[in-house]
Amino acid sequence: MNIAFDREKVLKSYIENKEKLDKRNREGIEQYRKGSFKLNFTDDVKKVHIHQTKHKFLFGCTAFMLNSFEAPEKEEKFKSLFTNLFNQAVVPFYWSDLEPEEGKVRFSKDSENIYRRPAPDIVIDFCRQYGIEPKGHCLVWNNFVPQWLSKYGSEDRKRILERRFKEIAERYGDIIPSFDIVNESASNYRWGKKALFENYDEIGLELGGKYFKNNIKILNETNEAIWRDYYSEGKYMAFNMQLKEFIRKGLPIDEIGLQYHIFQTAEAFEGNETFLNAEYMMEILDIYDSYNLPMHISEITIPSYSGKIPQNEEIQAEIAETLYTTWFATKNMKSIVWWNLVDGYAAYAPLGSEDGENMYAGGLVHFDMTKKPAYEALDRLINHEWKTNIDAETKNGEYSFRGFYGEYEIEIETASGIEKHTVVLDKDNMEVTL
Repeated sequence: MNIAFDREKVLKSYIENKEKLDKRNREGIEQYRKGSFKLNFTDDVKKVHIHQTKHKFLFGCTAFMLNSFEAPEKEEKFKSLFTNLFNQAVVPFYWSDLEPEEGKVRFSKDSENIYRRPAPDIVIDFCRQYGIEPKGHCLVWNNFVPQWLSKYGSEDRKRILERRFKEIAERYGDIIPSFDIVNESASNYRWGKKALFENYDEIGLELGGKYFKNNIKILNETNEAIWRDYYSEGKYMAFNMQLKEFIRKGLPIDEIGLQYHIFQTAEAFEGNETFLNAEYMMEILDIYDSYNLPMHISEITIPSYSGKIPQNEEIQAEIAETLYTTWFATKNMKSIVWWNLVDGYAAYAPLGSEDGENMYAGGLVHFDMTKKPAYEALDRLINHEWKTNIDAETKNGEYSFRGFYGEYEIEIETASGIEKHTVVLDKDNMEVTL
């Protein structure tokens, strides 16, 4: 694919709505992602150095390639690129790969390796080492069901699914704060696909409530039932209707996952109304924001397509920056998860090929591990523009400032020397004494 895209055509809607979008985003970030903090000092402090070290907001990515690269140096480079940007990692719990043989579950680090499906313990160790929050994906889905399950009828499948929930909860319930409990069921019904068993999504949510009482339970949905449905159905898009019904039934849903994979051919990319319509984006976000539940942009693919065409990679970067800013500014948004960090390692394709999802080249990094402009754009936002760093002189034993929610290292200069303090500043902790 060697099409060089026209920026004006691809970003037409966002260019036309720039003034409106900029105002929304500027005000939203100031209101929802920042707070007014006050530091009180017990000693005579003349200077204070305020350095934000971590975000409260979660910027995530899949950790599916751990233990799967063809060379050790790529593994180490992946870890470095990952930890520079992200504070959340998605842990794979796809049933067919977690339990390829009935009763033999691949939890431990010494399990046989499967490409793009590291054993959960490998990802958990990675998260512990780098202070990253893990997220489990996914416990109930109509795809990636083990072949051996086909010999069982519906009632046995329900029993076996409950056993799966119980085992995962016992091992990871105290380690992984949140799980995509049910994945893509609205689009499954919307497109008439065969179900795992009748009402499998409702039963999955009920099992989530039973076995993951203290964990965050997310209902996660894909493009067809959200962005594509909105183009034709408006507010009656399938996921919105499903969510209303599940809440009416009292099913345990704590948070909402909205996927955003631009899986379209290069020929259909310019003039795209499904994904790259700024007005639709704002309207859809407002619809789900109205539930007043924490939200996630849970899976992201923004293509640059193959060929390493600089113009296309710059457009990918501009889309990523625009959308991340829009999502970051949304009231109830809690996390944003990029799906494939490195090109050439996506699903349904041999590594390094342009088959399957590799055709979209939706990574932030090339196959050779060099950074794309989109990586640099997100690095600038996450590590610079959206972090607070202040050097200031203090008066009257206090210092007030406005900053982003997160963890801070506060260094104060007193008569007896320099003191360093680590504090978390957010809505529940607006004032601290040092």
